Amino acid sequence: MTAASRTPRTAFVAALAIGVLALSSCGLSTVSERRKPTITLDEARKQVDNYLAEIQAKLSIEPLASSVGDFSDLECNHNDVGPHGRKQTSRGYDFGDVPSERKVEAAEAFRTLLMGKKGFEMAPDATFDWVKLKNPKDGFVAVLDGVSESSHNLSLNVSTPCVWPKGTPSP
Repeated sequence: MTAASRTPRTAFVAALAIGVLALSSCGLSTVSERRKPTITLDEARKQVDNYLAEIQAKLSIEPLASSVGDFSDLECNHNDVGPHGRKQTSRGYDFGDVPSERKVEAAEAFRTLLMGKKGFEMAPDATFDWVKLKNPKDGFVAVLDGVSESSHNLSLNVSTPCVWPKGTPSP
């Protein structure tokens, strides 16, 4: 075998080795992580309602009766780290136009409850107008929107991480 004929083979072996290394370091382990069981969609909904009830009790503001609605279920998109078929759900309350001082109190109570007692952390994409917190243990996200002085509407939303509807991937 000549040196010239070894070059394409060497290049192929090197490319194959790099591909296998890439898959084994992130791809294959990620695929197995993606297929792990989760809580069910019903369990996720119950947890959303539990968080909402606890938060709403601490806010001491009643939601508008018309704002309490059904869950909003979404298919986790292709950017989600996981196979297709997982769902994400959320539910929230609208409190209407709340005076500025009550918004400040509500935002403080929201942070105190979730960060102090529930282990939530500030999400990196929070803004001056909303407080967005995420629980690193269970992946749930809570958002208190409309906390700035210029906002006219205060709302609360809790959403789930992506979960398998029945807790396990479809075959």
